[in-house]
Amino acid sequence: MDGTIEQVNETSVRRPPAIEYSMERDLPVMTAVRNATFITYDQLWEELKDAKIEASKRSFNWRLQRLAAAGLVEKLPPKVPYKGAVYATTRSGLECLEACGHGLISLTSETQNLPKSSQIQHYLELAEVHRALRNSGILRTWTGDVELRSINYSIDCPLAKDYDAIAEVELNARIHRIAIEYERTLKSAERYRELSATLHSEDQIAILVYLTSSLDLLYQIIGHFDVGGMTVAIAPSRAFCDNPLGCRLHLVAHEETARTTLSALLTNQNKTAKT
Repeated sequence: MDGTIEQVNETSVRRPPAIEYSMERDLPVMTAVRNATFITYDQLWEELKDAKIEASKRSFNWRLQRLAAAGLVEKLPPKVPYKGAVYATTRSGLECLEACGHGLISLTSETQNLPKSSQIQHYLELAEVHRALRNSGILRTWTGDVELRSINYSIDCPLAKDYDAIAEVELNARIHRIAIEYERTLKSAERYRELSATLHSEDQIAILVYLTSSLDLLYQIIGHFDVGGMTVAIAPSRAFCDNPLGCRLHLVAHEETARTTLSALLTNQNKTAKT
């Protein structure tokens, strides 16, 4: 399926190749790329394999190369330390998803500014958190910020903020919804005060797992939180990805900071729900 050449004002213009589009096979790949914002080859392959959408790596390679050649996804250079080329959706890809009935109001083909390359590492780390929770065996669903913004626009009782993700997890036969936030760089104290004030009004999520790019960043921001009844548990992202259930989380309280694990937090919620 080679590109065709069209003569326009005596200038040769190369068009993307036309492809036979498969709703059953291409649509899930494009949706996964769009929902992740940025995702590496390895992350995408594991996500689709775990979801039983793709079983053959050869078939996956062919499909991804074909979608990139058609201009529906964009292939970007690798971003160290993450493995593999990085993929993102394009305006043409968003148009295609909209035509197939899978558009989102938070990110459309007419959105003025698509996600910037400066955000790549943020989203690749969130994809690592997603993968770690899948591998832990407790993840039921993952909803990233692109989908969350659409949901919050649409429902009568939105969440207090557009979190980076909402993970629905199951432990000891009980379902929990936890919010995920990832912080790469230190923000102003005012920004954290505003975030704390926002979280005071959250009545749909009981636990926020707040992940940082380093331990020193964790200690810089931990004193800024005062969130009332919501549990905020902070940890370095790398440590959390290595062991989501057993990683030591710094539990923020009004007057002190304790340490716990996600497993202990969820188990304690189970006990609280039964009393």
